[in-house]
Amino acid sequence: MLEDLEEDGDSENKKGKKKVPKKNASYAGGLVLEPKVGFYDKLILLMDFNSLYPSIIQEFNICFTTIHPQKGTENSPQEMALLLNDRDSWEEGILPREIRKLVESRREVKKLLFDPNLTAEERIQLDIKQKALKISANSMYGCLGFQYSRFYAKHLAALVTFKGREILLNTKEMVEKIGYDVIYGDTDSIMIQTNCAT
Repeated sequence: MLEDLEEDGDSENKKGKKKVPKKNASYAGGLVLEPKVGFYDKLILLMDFNSLYPSIIQEFNICFTTIHPQKGTENSPQEMALLLNDRDSWEEGILPREIRKLVESRREVKKLLFDPNLTAEERIQLDIKQKALKISANSMYGCLGFQYSRFYAKHLAALVTFKGREILLNTKEMVEKIGYDVIYGDTDSIMIQTNCAT
């Protein structure tokens, strides 16, 4: 769906340049759980998934080379998820392999940060490097979902967010089964009411 350019129908901004209409995302994103409003005087646990979307891409082997939607049809994420059932028979896709390399490289760089002989400058450089590797791994999902990316694949981006929503809901159910209350959740994290004061 295209957004209106301007309310009065004028398609130029104040500098006389044409505005480009923005497109809304055409698939569902992350899940936000309705917050349970209140005053909480007991400890709240904030549980956060470690690099959720890159982890999903690796765990379910989501790639151009492993998941092929039916041509000429709009495959729903649920239909695409059914294709994941046979994933054990697939070779590792290019996208999961490259993300794994980035994650492993970051892990190695983070280990180097524990070296007590590092100078302050070396420590700063290593920290910048590990953060750059993290951002690169996390941006892979964004490349799938961005319409003007050379790696644009809406069906794969939609599948990743579908699995993310499914994982968040399953986690919420698991927490509630063991007797705790989930008071909020957003995309890759949940807040748990512990009823513990210490």
